[in-house]
Amino acid sequence: MRRFLPLIIVEVYLLLGLFLLYLGPVRFELHNSFLFILLLLLYHLAFVFGYFLSLRLYRPVIRNNVPEVSGRVFYLLFILGIASVFLSYKNLMMNDSLIPYNIASDIVRGLVEPGVVYAERMQRMDEAGGSRILNVASLFFSFTKFLFLFYVIYFWSSLSFWRRVFSVVFLLLFPLPGIVSGTNSLVFYFFIFIVSTVILVLYIRGFRYLKFLLVLAFFIMLIPIGSFGYIMSQRGGGFEYFALTSPLGDISVLVDTPDIQGVLDYYYYSLVWLNYYLVQGYYGFSLILSLDWDWTFGFGNSAFAQRQLLMLTGVDVSGLTFQRKITDFWDESAQWHSFYGQMANDFGLVGLSLFMLIWGFFLSRVWLTVLYEKSFYGAALIPMFVLWLLFVPANNQILGFIDTLSFMMFVSAFWLLENKKVRF
Repeated sequence: MRRFLPLIIVEVYLLLGLFLLYLGPVRFELHNSFLFILLLLLYHLAFVFGYFLSLRLYRPVIRNNVPEVSGRVFYLLFILGIASVFLSYKNLMMNDSLIPYNIASDIVRGLVEPGVVYAERMQRMDEAGGSRILNVASLFFSFTKFLFLFYVIYFWSSLSFWRRVFSVVFLLLFPLPGIVSGTNSLVFYFFIFIVSTVILVLYIRGFRYLKFLLVLAFFIMLIPIGSFGYIMSQRGGGFEYFALTSPLGDISVLVDTPDIQGVLDYYYYSLVWLNYYLVQGYYGFSLILSLDWDWTFGFGNSAFAQRQLLMLTGVDVSGLTFQRKITDFWDESAQWHSFYGQMANDFGLVGLSLFMLIWGFFLSRVWLTVLYEKSFYGAALIPMFVLWLLFVPANNQILGFIDTLSFMMFVSAFWLLENKKVRF
């Protein structure tokens, strides 16, 4: 049963997402409905086949070489992770310096006026400059931000007092760029990664009260959900906004915006907004199904990668993407397009099934090395797979942004080399 656990979680969550798409309070009039269902079925079957293929080909290698905490690795990850946090702070706030001189006042404004600081940030975006070279270079160390989180949770019981102090400082700094800029995503990533890491570590160590912890994790996740709802309410977001995002008039909402007077109204408001955000990518995916495919040379799945390609080579592939082709009906930047829609830029609608097969194989093999080989880096990859899963209906989360892309690239490489002579 343990070998199939990730597959079960993936399929149950994605099926619940489709249930929300068709029966949730926010309704989307999908285009090419039959082809939409047929392709999603193909992707699911390919993913399941890849997962089972890995199970069939894997030969268990039982290992008991549990990794030990290293002071050198701890401080290296801490220093580079702090640098990555400050770079995120600089980019989100569009500051000139890596050092956040106004951090105290920024925190107060981010907590009290998230809607105002978000609006100010959006107004400054067109005027903002910044070092693209630094951002490209950060690809080689941005992974440390998430890896340090995993490292301290995994080795918490073995850390000295002062290392725990440094860890707590880092935990406090990590979500600050999202808080001070009024951006929801970073706060969500922080909580999702930490909660999934804690659950995973306790699961592989046989924690006897894990079921209780899962219930506790559910209540902990109410914190970022509440933060999300608070920020959206500060931006003045009523449910009527949903319909305005579709020039074709394909979006409607079956409920009215509540007059928020208590906690239940507040979370009801937050959950309806989450419904809109989580499954809107499926609507964008349905819009591309009648379009011709133009190959984007492996850069079409990520707007970040497209910008770096343009900067380094002068080649602009953004015009070839499905998202650019439908931007008059579903904005390529303001709206989400699902993991499938963005990956289809590089693989095509049918060819994407091959990627899903490989992806299912990869997830299965990583999980098996965690179970049987006590793989540290395999375990570190699992929370990122959780992040991928949660955003499949929305966007290409873990391959489309520098922090998560860097993490997948380098931690996957460490995983492959983990039991070789070359070690990190």
